[in-house]
Amino acid sequence: MRAVLFKKGSKQRNLTKQFLSTTRPFEFLQNIYSPTCKDEHLHKSLDAVALAYLNYQRRSSGAEEEARQSYVSAIGYTSAALQCPGQAKQDTTILAILLLDLYEKITSREPTFHGAWAAHLSGALTLVKLRDDRQFDDPGVIRMLMRLSTNLLISCVASGRPVSSELVALRGTIAAHFPTPIDPKWRESDLMVEFASLRQDIQKGVLSDDEAMLSLINLDAKFVRLGLQVPPAWQYKTVQVGAKSNHHYEPFHLIHPAEHVAQMWNTLRLTRILLNELISYRSSDCQRKQSANPELVAIHQYATRAINEMASDICASLPQYIDDPPLSFAEAFANDGAEIFNSKTEHRTAPLGQPDPTRHLPCYRLIFPLFVAAQSTAVPPSLWKWVIKQLRFMAAYHAIENAMSVANILESGPKQQIWNVYAMLGSYAFVC
Repeated sequence: MRAVLFKKGSKQRNLTKQFLSTTRPFEFLQNIYSPTCKDEHLHKSLDAVALAYLNYQRRSSGAEEEARQSYVSAIGYTSAALQCPGQAKQDTTILAILLLDLYEKITSREPTFHGAWAAHLSGALTLVKLRDDRQFDDPGVIRMLMRLSTNLLISCVASGRPVSSELVALRGTIAAHFPTPIDPKWRESDLMVEFASLRQDIQKGVLSDDEAMLSLINLDAKFVRLGLQVPPAWQYKTVQVGAKSNHHYEPFHLIHPAEHVAQMWNTLRLTRILLNELISYRSSDCQRKQSANPELVAIHQYATRAINEMASDICASLPQYIDDPPLSFAEAFANDGAEIFNSKTEHRTAPLGQPDPTRHLPCYRLIFPLFVAAQSTAVPPSLWKWVIKQLRFMAAYHAIENAMSVANILESGPKQQIWNVYAMLGSYAFVC
């Protein structure tokens, strides 16, 4: 891949570098950053995203307007590039489209607007299909296509759309050209394809009640097996504490060796919550139709237990990342009590500064898993209250405004649309 990115002036360069270094979905762009560029559509797209990112951090009306202007300009330049068959198939054009999509995720809060949420990504997928197979020989292109694939998959899950056969085919080709062994996060995303497809089949009535129940249980079992088969570098430690801090729901916490590992595990946990909520609902519905059925009672009990175990583990992942900066693996694992968590957070009396959701990204990325855990009707009220307390702490002491918004949503009463909250948090621009 030979894309190069251009920024005018040191301030703009610094803004771009900050965006690339703290926005995980586009970390791979750091390796191809250059101060020169001839592709104006990529230049304008990156401007739009970096400025939108700045506005998301600081709520700057000036940055917001500049971002919008750059976005409109980028759309024009990208449309012109798409009119040229040669330029349309270049890496820079696909990158520009990915950045335009990211701009919309940062600035938009609606995940289900008649498929528009994934319009840019669908266009990029079409361009990939027009290119020859030599594109898969470049490791940089592979990483770009992995990002496209992952974002498309998340868009399908969040907006309730089916996963297309073209996306499934692309993922298969990417996997066949992986430069390194496939990691658990990619294997987890394969299961998310199954989750999205199964949910569609259930909603369309393709499966009978028994078939739907069996399919849900089997898919949950695959997630369990994934967790049991992760390599040592992806395993977490459980640390028991003698006394709970304010950031312990139960007297233990989980320590993950790196934040991306914690993200993988919390995605697994929240997906299992969603799966087992479907299992719980369907088993309860079947019980109403079939009166007393011991097998259905056992299935319902299993689902309730799984939801509570996953919710508890999500809560237990919070202590490592609640502080500023987050505790290192060594710090958190070496501590056998709760005092380190109390001493670093409980005695603050003022927020740390102006609102900046990206300054505390490890903490910020826990908001959505915590929300999924707390919104489940299967968890006890004590967990719901504890999560709200943690979200209010994030808002008060880390100045994360969206934490307060999600706390208010949880307190509002009726169950909210999960993926609307995901979109409000910035979706894969920030959450994963």
